[in-house]
Amino acid sequence: MGPIRTIPRPHQELTPPQDIPDDKCPARRKEWWDGLSEDQRREYLAVAPDLIGNLDGIPSLVRDAANRAYLPVLIDSLAQQSGPEARTKLEGLRAIERTLTTPGMYLLGIGDEGTGRAIVSYGNPDTSQTVSTHVPDPGTKLNADFADGAMRRALDARGHDPSSASIVWLSAAAYDEFLSGLAATNTAGDQSP
Repeated sequence: MGPIRTIPRPHQELTPPQDIPDDKCPARRKEWWDGLSEDQRREYLAVAPDLIGNLDGIPSLVRDAANRAYLPVLIDSLAQQSGPEARTKLEGLRAIERTLTTPGMYLLGIGDEGTGRAIVSYGNPDTSQTVSTHVPDPGTKLNADFADGAMRRALDARGHDPSSASIVWLSAAAYDEFLSGLAATNTAGDQSP
């Protein structure tokens, strides 16, 4: 895939030839993505990185590219907001941004809804034989301490088995759908959540 350009578009209507199937199960979303041409995929990534990056059933490499493209837009949006909640989320996203150069890191989801949303994997869960997930308490907020500590734990867990993927997931409400998405995109074997 070529370079991705980010077009900030807070909830603007999508204009590519097909609608994003955000109301479908992860397996159907994977079928949709697999059926797109390379040009269509580039267009979706350019126009809607915030949607593609958080869509369970889309391959991890694609989600990572979309979320890396969208992260500066989300950071800029939070930087323009006032209040302690926005500041806390901003610190968490900036901590994630600082770790993006870590080899084998995939940014599988980000958002500012609720207490903040982040899904980070060390190792590609689509090709790993073993995938472990760390899900903190439901009240945990996306902040710098969470980002630094949880990511360190996931990286340490992967250190025991470099052929595995270790995921840090903050946003427990959508966790089941995320697992279904991993099952739809994993090519390492027959796995189910």
